[in-house]
Amino acid sequence: MDTKNPIVNTAADVPLMQVKGLIKEFNAGEQTIRVLHDIDLTINQGEMVAIIGQSGSGKSTLMNILGCLDKASAGDYKIFGKSVSQLDADELAELRREHFGFIFQRYHLLGDINARDNVAVPAVYAGMDGHTRSERAIKLLSDLGLGDKTTNRPNQLSGGQQQRVSIARALMNGGDIILADEPTGALDSKSGEDVMQILYDLKAKGHTIIMVTHDPKLAAQAERVIELKDGHVIADYKTEHYHPTHIQLEPILDNNRKGAFSGFIDRLFEAFKMSLLAMRAHKMRTLLTMLGIIIGIASVVSVVGLGKGSQEQILSNISSLGTNTITVIDGYPYGDPRRSFGDDNLTPDDAQAVADQPTSLVSAHSLIVI
Repeated sequence: MDTKNPIVNTAADVPLMQVKGLIKEFNAGEQTIRVLHDIDLTINQGEMVAIIGQSGSGKSTLMNILGCLDKASAGDYKIFGKSVSQLDADELAELRREHFGFIFQRYHLLGDINARDNVAVPAVYAGMDGHTRSERAIKLLSDLGLGDKTTNRPNQLSGGQQQRVSIARALMNGGDIILADEPTGALDSKSGEDVMQILYDLKAKGHTIIMVTHDPKLAAQAERVIELKDGHVIADYKTEHYHPTHIQLEPILDNNRKGAFSGFIDRLFEAFKMSLLAMRAHKMRTLLTMLGIIIGIASVVSVVGLGKGSQEQILSNISSLGTNTITVIDGYPYGDPRRSFGDDNLTPDDAQAVADQPTSLVSAHSLIVI
């Protein structure tokens, strides 16, 4: 394990994971549903643990809390001797990135990039330089029997091969703790046996394996079984496969890690590269999306331009009248009761009165009679 990480405590007498009085609740409208009830567990380094239970027993919720993907509603969870509640968001992200490896039933591989790049994704966020992570990804795939499949995309691999890619991805940054959610659930018998053998080999190298399953036969192959029912631990026992492991994992060398700014640029470049690959793989969807954006922007620009042009035209017409224009309108003003009778109050005598004004006064103003 990485002794430079302040989160990690590698003392022999400190359990890897320790859970006391853990409770998890979810809000369902006006009700609160308790999924986990007062869970007490201790998991040591190098163990291979199977968490078993029927659907709805809380096993996946417990695994998510152990993997720091979720938080408990109450109770205490310590990892490497330090309470998770004392870790801020950056420390939790570092813990997941540097020490956890996740294996999912449905693989969750990125379909637009090849196996090597899928495996290398965690190292991008860890700041490992491109050459080093590419070499490590190829080595991991070769160790798992996929040395000739590094450039294949997920849709060009079988289910067992995709699961091996996900295992390699889980090990990319070290993977001291492997969390496997139904790792053989979507595989045939032969592929399932191969994946279990890989997990055994990882356990023998010092990795801690925590596996969630509903299959008692699969759980019996682990060293320790924790059985859940309705959110309670009803059994916690060792199997005949139990053999304590005291192997210390080799830390992943970080002398090729990039600085914060270089790492940000690298992640930005990788995101841009994956976006280009996604656009190339889905040309029609990309074309329709671009067409929608173009139409939307053109519509907004046209409406704004039309409004601006109309405003300028009206202001131009008003300005053409001049600032020294006097307008005389025949009739009574709005609100005057005499207006309804249609009486006129402007007569030829009024026009003559204006004409009789001095020339200087009339010429200084434009007169409009309506």
